[in-house]
Amino acid sequence: MEPAEDWTSLRPGPVNLSSLPSLSTTPTSWTTITHAHTPGPHREAAMGELISRYHDVVERYLRVKLRDQHLADEILQEFFIKLLNGKLAGADPNKGRFRDYLRTVLHRLIVDHFRTKKLQPLPPGDLLDPAESDIEFDRVWREAVLKRVWSRLETFEARTPKNRYFTVLKLRVADADAAIEDLAKRLGEKQGVEVSPEAFRKTLQRARGKFFEFLVEELRSTLHPSGPEDIEAEIFDFGLGNLYRRYVSEASA
Repeated sequence: MEPAEDWTSLRPGPVNLSSLPSLSTTPTSWTTITHAHTPGPHREAAMGELISRYHDVVERYLRVKLRDQHLADEILQEFFIKLLNGKLAGADPNKGRFRDYLRTVLHRLIVDHFRTKKLQPLPPGDLLDPAESDIEFDRVWREAVLKRVWSRLETFEARTPKNRYFTVLKLRVADADAAIEDLAKRLGEKQGVEVSPEAFRKTLQRARGKFFEFLVEELRSTLHPSGPEDIEAEIFDFGLGNLYRRYVSEASA
């Protein structure tokens, strides 16, 4: 039986950073928001990408932070009106993480809304200092990113003949203490084929690597700069740093 792994934090092997596309050729949230506010053939597609990618993050955060669905819906509407009217065009990629920019925009919208409506008191938490950490926003952001990664892994499995990465990793995450032999048996029963423990183990290792590959790609799109150190720092912020380093170490062994 293999030692238990803390993949439970991923509920809703390693990547070679040098093999990924360079930042100059990888679409990012910074370039997308620039395209969304620049007249031309890419504007409509970029605007749709922003709305599709961040609608759930913005909506969930506002509802968690304000604890008032009606008020959250009002500010959500204000956010997308500003986005569609080009009022968020001042995003500066040199300021680092896109998630910090997005959180700052939402904080300002909340404060302005309360002041305009003369609502008192302000909602719980410090909304006036964007430099301070915001546990609610970080949690919502993290969950949204991991959801996209899992979705990409599931799509990859569906589009790749005989691929089981999503299924195998889900089995491991659902029962981190189970023996490989037990998991291999469950997979075999589920798919109607015989799966050896060694085959399961190898597939699991590859699935971990593909998962981290997709995670790195997702994070690169929201960071500037996005070198290996920046990516690793973000992964540690997500609470996955030890897992990431473990599998990077195994891959280079």
